[in-house]
Amino acid sequence: MTADPSAIACHGITRRLVLRSLAGLPLLGMHAAHAAGEMNEGATPLRIAVVGDSQAQGLAAGLQRLYRQDPRFRVLDYARISTGLIRLSFFDWPAYAQQIAPGLHASAAVVMFGANDRPSVRVRGEVDERLLENFTALYGGRARTIIRAFRAAGTRVVWVGHPVVRGEDYAADMAIINHICQQACAMEGADFVSLWERFADPAGQYTAYGPGPDGQTTRLRRDDGVHLTMAGYELAAQQIQTHVHAALHRPDPARFAGG
Repeated sequence: MTADPSAIACHGITRRLVLRSLAGLPLLGMHAAHAAGEMNEGATPLRIAVVGDSQAQGLAAGLQRLYRQDPRFRVLDYARISTGLIRLSFFDWPAYAQQIAPGLHASAAVVMFGANDRPSVRVRGEVDERLLENFTALYGGRARTIIRAFRAAGTRVVWVGHPVVRGEDYAADMAIINHICQQACAMEGADFVSLWERFADPAGQYTAYGPGPDGQTTRLRRDDGVHLTMAGYELAAQQIQTHVHAALHRPDPARFAGG
């Protein structure tokens, strides 16, 4: 890793959460992409379902571009803008995941939430530990329900963490979300992919520019300081593809009983 996430200009609790969210991420074998090339030759395309919010919708577009010349895979976009895991009265993702997972027959599900789920955990500008604990239980429970729904259907789950965003408190909130989702993945047998460093500067802070899919410096973030540009989503798709292929190639039970 080239960046030190502890350099992010956030409060102390955020620094701890960022470090936790990046610690212990599994290193993927260098053979993963090659191994994926051996999968599904001449067979029905493997289905990759993308679920989540508007960020997930962008990831779906990036993955579709990445796989458009590869008939072995088909990317299905089930993302919905303005949704998340907080306002379930607007759209109930845990219930919807349980409804659609069995019929998708997807080999992998790429999941991303966070931009619409900023946690209400501060009192007078400081993170309150009790509020954080309650939010962690609520949000983590909903994330685990989604993972379990797909895992029960025999679908591998690759959960994508939110990249660093512009604004100290907003970045702190996304670090909290990422930490909770990484914990849920560890508990339920899913893979967690961190995008934090990929879209940060060498000091671990937000930047709108960086090396694009072709290695040339380009704009990777939109004006809102949250969403990615198409080049950004293609860059993220490249990283996610490696994790998806590794998950598909790794021996794994068709059914997973989460702890």
